[in-house]
Amino acid sequence: MKKPAQHPIAEVPRRQAKVEMTIGIDLGDVWSHYCTLNQDGEVVDRGRFRTTPKAIEKWFTDLPPARVAMEAGTHSIWISEQLQELGHEVIVANVRELRAISHSDRKSDQVDAEKLARYARLDPNILRPIAHRTVAQQQALTLIRARALLVRLRTAAVNAVRGLTKSCGYRMPASATTCFAQRSLAVMPPGLAQALGPVLHQIAEMTVKIKQYDRQIQQLGQTEYPEAQALLKVHGVGHLTALTFVLTLGSKERFGRSRDVGCYLGLRPRRSQSGDHDPQLGITHAGNAYLRSLLIECSNHILRPHGRDSALRQWGLHLAARGGKQAKSKAVVAVARKLAVLLHRLWSTQEPYIPFYEKAA
Repeated sequence: MKKPAQHPIAEVPRRQAKVEMTIGIDLGDVWSHYCTLNQDGEVVDRGRFRTTPKAIEKWFTDLPPARVAMEAGTHSIWISEQLQELGHEVIVANVRELRAISHSDRKSDQVDAEKLARYARLDPNILRPIAHRTVAQQQALTLIRARALLVRLRTAAVNAVRGLTKSCGYRMPASATTCFAQRSLAVMPPGLAQALGPVLHQIAEMTVKIKQYDRQIQQLGQTEYPEAQALLKVHGVGHLTALTFVLTLGSKERFGRSRDVGCYLGLRPRRSQSGDHDPQLGITHAGNAYLRSLLIECSNHILRPHGRDSALRQWGLHLAARGGKQAKSKAVVAVARKLAVLLHRLWSTQEPYIPFYEKAA
């Protein structure tokens, strides 16, 4: 007897809740363009509005609840929060997943807004939506980014002074960045001191301001974000890394598994497998580059020769001892990935950190 024909899963009709109205917004620095689709996918309105809170309130306050899609960018944080307060469903699309928009040969603001609307209407998962941190968290994170900016400027100034003095036949003494200005002024010849003295004074002032930022960051972590204190128990993790970790991720409930944090921060190896070809590739470098660099610094601190012993350190040293090409660098990245998972776990549970968890269990 013939068996009854079985329809493939793809042919089974699925019921999807239709959205009354879908709006795609292509955000711009001055003007933002929008495209509105009705329930049947027909374009019912196009236009633009100024990228200001007042314009958002004017255009979206009287609209019935709609699904609004936009790309992640400079203005998407505060615009998405304002639209959610107005009662709309907001989808912030991951830019890395929108090659059909960014690499299109007929790219324009109007076309991009319509594509966002059509993707959001059919299946929001196509856009790989991301979860933004709140505006308050973004303001706190600005303190950390301002400090990072001063550190970069100070490093550039120090390197410039060293390079300019070498071209005149002098060499500035080896010293820590915090005391570079004082030591350099003490040994610099008068001719160069007249030209580079103001730069060295700026370096000294930036050092003072960086120390002020450090105190503010420590105080902010103790008062506004006390849950970050649990992360400080891990040897090698300081106030800067702990607060940056909490503010960058935004919410501990954002990840269903702590293991997903390493992938989110770009510490997962890339893969390009085809048939029998499956080469070993570097990490994806996705996510927040600054937090990833902080975790790499912490990893180096953990694996240094006189680092405090722990299960994480022993695991990293075992990887580095395997040898091979760039074994130490791979071990540092692997420890950073595992450290990201550990920090999220401590943040979520607020349990005390145990360096040798398996032995304690």
